[in-house]
Order: sequence, then C-alpha cells, then structure tokens
Amino acid sequence: MARPPKCRCICSVPKTTCFEPHGQPGGETVNIGYDEYEVIRLLDYELLSQKQCADKMSISRSTVARMYEHARQQIADALVNGKRITISGGDIRVCAAMRPECRHIKNCCHRLKSPGE
Repeated sequence: MARPPKCRCICSVPKTTCFEPHGQPGGETVNIGYDEYEVIRLLDYELLSQKQCADKMSISRSTVARMYEHARQQIADALVNGKRITISGGDIRVCAAMRPECRHIKNCCHRLKSPGE
C-alpha cells in the first residue's frame, strides 16, 4: 500500500499561473503543481541545493529530486511542442510568516510584501 502524500510547505502561490505560447491560443496544456513550481523556484531561481530545498519545504531530498525531474519534463514538453503551462494543485500549505530558514533568501515572499499587506 502506498504511503499517503505529505503536505508540502511553499512560500507563496505564484502571481502568474498560466504561460501561453504567442500565436497558439487554445492548444494543449501541461500542468505543474504549486509544489513543483516551488521546487523550480528554489533550485533554479534561488540557487538552493536539493537538501536546502527539501528542508525548506519539509520533505525529503529524494522527493525534491522526483518533483524537479517531473517539472522539468513538463516544461520541456511545453517549450518543444508549443503547449500552454498552467500552475495549480498539489497538497500544499502556504507559510504565513518568514521562517528562520528564509532569512538568507533574497526573494522570500514575506520580504517582498509591502507594509500593511
């Protein structure tokens, strides 16, 4: 029997959740979960290691590696075949405040919020 999926902690839901190839509206779509988006953001944009990413998301490093591979395959399929990319879904929880492990992350969503938001 498979183990139930563990809820993944993400920093925030992305502001943009759909990317569409220019001149090809209404084509096929690939979906990336919020948790997969967070893995891509942390590894490729924030340049964290897989271990740092796993710690931040409260999951194992091997789970990060599987999610990263799946997200990269989805993105490659969309780029090569001109498909729309949507970001939605996944068993996630959004952190409510900056966590100690975020203090060195320059683009932490809590650091980017305007006062009073």
